[in-house]
Amino acid sequence: MIRTIVTVLTVITLTGCAAATPLLVAEAGGHKLARHEEDIKVRAAAALADEPDLLTYSVQAISRGKTDEAAATYMKGYNDPDYSRNMKSLALYQIALLYMNRFSDQRDDQKALQYLQQHRREFPDSRLQDRILQRMALIRERQQEPVQLSASQLLKQADRNQLLAQDTIPFDAELTPMSERAITQGRVADAETVYLILYSNTASSDEMRAKALYQLGLIYMSPYNQAGNNQKALAYFRKITAEFPATSVAGKSEQRIVALINRQ
Repeated sequence: MIRTIVTVLTVITLTGCAAATPLLVAEAGGHKLARHEEDIKVRAAAALADEPDLLTYSVQAISRGKTDEAAATYMKGYNDPDYSRNMKSLALYQIALLYMNRFSDQRDDQKALQYLQQHRREFPDSRLQDRILQRMALIRERQQEPVQLSASQLLKQADRNQLLAQDTIPFDAELTPMSERAITQGRVADAETVYLILYSNTASSDEMRAKALYQLGLIYMSPYNQAGNNQKALAYFRKITAEFPATSVAGKSEQRIVALINRQ
């Protein structure tokens, strides 16, 4: 976009042509691009407000119209024989949430219901079972509604300013969006469940498993976390240095340990 504007300005300067038309065209393109990016942010915020259990990858997929692609990626994990049962359970759950989200252009409640039912059959002892039943009930409740609004119609009714409002909390720069949500929405226990599932999946790389523990350490040491616990944070950081000393977050964990000890 910058290159386009520079080219337009160069042509105007060299030829002496009237500036109005090419400049307006360039500016219009910029406005369209800015509006498109804003629309993506609005849809992402709306999707997350509609379903707080969505992982960041799922939110991004919905916001960019890539629900089917994200579902296919989750299915690769589900079909991987080396993945743990907890990871497979989480994958099916995310697929269902993707398809039942009201702000997805690829929403398909019936498909979501099928994945939820599959989860109930295959993972009856999962910690997610209560949530699975809640989502199944929600879909059936929706089916009784006389009018089904599309994602676009719902977005037109949404409060864009509220959805775009930036959080003013100066979070640690290394916290992921999911970790920040856990802190602001009082969902630390939920985030811990997800990150421990990622950690316990030995088919994942040491780097990924260590980063899952690192997020838990950051969450529990955050001064904005009402459920903060410096001892738990220390335990997670020490676990990283003991089990994953060659990862990129091992050195950072050592620094966090020092910072936590100095707090006491």
